[in-house]
Amino acid sequence: MSASVVVLGGPDSGKSNYIARLWSALREKKGELVEAVQPTDIDFVLESADHLFQGQFIQRSEQTEDRRDFEVTVASRANGKQAKIVIPDISGELWWRVVADLDVSPDLMEELHNASGALLFLREGSNQNVQPLDWITAKKYLSKAKVPDDTGTPTQVMLCELIRFLELTLARRADGGKPRLAVVVSAWDLVGTDVFEKGPMAYLEEEYPMLAGRLDDLATLDVQIFGLSVVGGNLDEEGFKKAFLEKGIDGQGWVAIREAGTGTWRRDPDLTKPVAWAIGL
Repeated sequence: MSASVVVLGGPDSGKSNYIARLWSALREKKGELVEAVQPTDIDFVLESADHLFQGQFIQRSEQTEDRRDFEVTVASRANGKQAKIVIPDISGELWWRVVADLDVSPDLMEELHNASGALLFLREGSNQNVQPLDWITAKKYLSKAKVPDDTGTPTQVMLCELIRFLELTLARRADGGKPRLAVVVSAWDLVGTDVFEKGPMAYLEEEYPMLAGRLDDLATLDVQIFGLSVVGGNLDEEGFKKAFLEKGIDGQGWVAIREAGTGTWRRDPDLTKPVAWAIGL
């Protein structure tokens, strides 16, 4: 079986940190997916993982258009089935350009047509997130006959356009099912207990209502939403960083998933779950 998963999202959305942490999680062999075959070229992933091992999040390096794909054969611990997943590490700026200018390279288009799953990232608290213009502020601008500063298109508009792009390009699954879209809200450890208990979809409904409405109305893609903490806390906090370095990266980090039946959100230590769901092993 062969599968391809596309990782996408805007600048500073948590993609690179997740890919680096995913690699170490596959090596731990404790989640739904495990490494089945040693990859031949993972320099990018190893370099990224080194940042996390040293207690540092990977900083934005989005200005390059170099392709730093992560390709690995994984196996399901439940049934032994294998899949070759290819995760192209495309910069956030490039994804925005795809939406704004329909500037799509032939190799990226081929990856999208071959993929039957995608992970769409959005990071809580990122200063790169562009919020919708507040109508009260807009009224003040208009009353003074001034044009608001150009702060860019709102993030949720860009994400909605990326979803539309995925609808047009992703392939149906091998079993004939619809392509799968895993929406991952990273830095989920930063939200309060009340927000965590309501779940990331309720968070999107509050903070990004257009995006939430689009996800709720999708008929062409299967959607599942996850919260993500790649190491279980904030490495910018000295206390957590010290404890993290003393313990090491193994076993740290979690994914917020919703329990079937109860609807309760809980932390699951299996960081491979979003990919496992997207490829459907």
